[in-house]
Amino acid sequence: MSESQDVPERLGRYEIVERLASGGMGEVFIARFVAPGGFVKPVAVKRIHPFLAEDETFIHMLHDEANVAAAIRHPNIISTIDVGSEAGNHFVVLDYANGDPLQRMLRDIRKNHGTAFPDWMVAWIGAEVASALHAAHEAKNLEGESLEIIHRDVSTSNVILSDAGHPMLFDFGVAKAKQRMVQTSHGELKGKLPYMAPETFRGQDVDRTVDVFSLGVMLYELCTGNSPFARNSDLETIMALQSAVVEPPSHVRDAIHASLDPIVMRTMARERAERYPTALAVENDLRAWARARGAPHDAASAAAWIAETFRDRCAWRKALLARVASNAPHTRAQMSSSPRINTLTPGSFTPPPSQPSARLATPAPGSARLGTLNPGQAPQIPAPHGNTPAPSSYVPFPLGPEQSGTSSSSIPGFAQSDPQALGQGMPPTRSAVSMLHVFLGVFVTLLLGGGALLLLSTRGRGDDTLAAAAAPPSALSPVPAPSPATIPAALVAPSSSAAQEPLAASAKPSTKPGTTTPKAGPTSVKKGGPLVRSYD
Repeated sequence: MSESQDVPERLGRYEIVERLASGGMGEVFIARFVAPGGFVKPVAVKRIHPFLAEDETFIHMLHDEANVAAAIRHPNIISTIDVGSEAGNHFVVLDYANGDPLQRMLRDIRKNHGTAFPDWMVAWIGAEVASALHAAHEAKNLEGESLEIIHRDVSTSNVILSDAGHPMLFDFGVAKAKQRMVQTSHGELKGKLPYMAPETFRGQDVDRTVDVFSLGVMLYELCTGNSPFARNSDLETIMALQSAVVEPPSHVRDAIHASLDPIVMRTMARERAERYPTALAVENDLRAWARARGAPHDAASAAAWIAETFRDRCAWRKALLARVASNAPHTRAQMSSSPRINTLTPGSFTPPPSQPSARLATPAPGSARLGTLNPGQAPQIPAPHGNTPAPSSYVPFPLGPEQSGTSSSSIPGFAQSDPQALGQGMPPTRSAVSMLHVFLGVFVTLLLGGGALLLLSTRGRGDDTLAAAAAPPSALSPVPAPSPATIPAALVAPSSSAAQEPLAASAKPSTKPGTTTPKAGPTSVKKGGPLVRSYD
């Protein structure tokens, strides 16, 4: 089973777009990472096959690969961004290199042109990869201790040539290094058989020169289009590596200049002592060869050759990146409702004819204008004035063709008709109408609430009047509030009994001549009627 049948929609916080490749241990997807502010970044996500995810050995190897690559800082090494695990899926996130592996490019060249890479491209790729290998060999941890990293899997399948002309080394899954969780057992072989140095089959300790040998095999393959040691069986391949007898590249392909032969042959020498001692020495010789030949030796020249030779693949990758960008969240323009400086679509703004000289810095009196917001200050949206339309809630992203009515691309901060007349005569957008509806809703709610409170208070007073009219005459006698001058001395001193008896129980109303004193009887206060207060 070479690959899992399912393609997940997400792995952690990364949205999967498409599967790029699959191998024996895992598979690689192109995905995107979306963050606030319209941030969209394409990434490569490498996941262990689900049927291998229960084996801790593979999980440790994946983490080792991420840790080793993260310890190296070099522009020609694909960097590790993140490590994650979700629902049984273990994955690492790498920076996306927009290009193809050299192995695929070689296959396409042989299929369409019947040749291989030009010699100046071989020198450029070899020098850049050698520089990356030297950075890996010299990498140190945070304490300054050498990590003794050896890639052990340098091959055409583990180098991506980007459309920008940069060779990118990746896949440190079998790299030898200190502080790995999975260490290679004695006699165990790691890497691809046709690229292995002869001493690895003799049980000798590996050092950085095994990467130099693998680099030489890769350079020979780029020059001739054929592997120098690959045979029909593993045994025959090992025997060819032990003898290491091959023809120089210029003898196999006339387009290769003979002056490049000594560098390639020394890089893949059979004996370790006859090889270049470091990858840095290989880089220096390849760059010196390019200078002596006057050959192109820069990323721009490589990018032009790639665009000319691999037009279909470049167009496919361009469309793939367009898919990554177009599949970003559709609610991006609704991430913030506060007013901002708008990104106008060219041709979508027409200044009013009555104000041909309107400017944002000097708006007409009473016209709506957005002020500069200070930190913590709430935005103020002025009401419409006269015929001036209300300002819209600006969105921080360009409107799409279906929103703006045009297929033109947006230029941030400018309108095609008048770049200085921003904010004048713009038609209200859906956001502005929504804000007006909110303000009207709040106003109506306050109006209805105030009316309801007024109605309830009026109804309460009416209930009190009805209760007072139905009460006995004794309950209708008001109790005047006593003044300090008329309070009896007995009531001034605190008394527990006086606090418990109502004042109206001991006080008798004075009678006037000619009036009839009502007969004394029990005084009752109806529930809901006026209360009689006691004074201490």
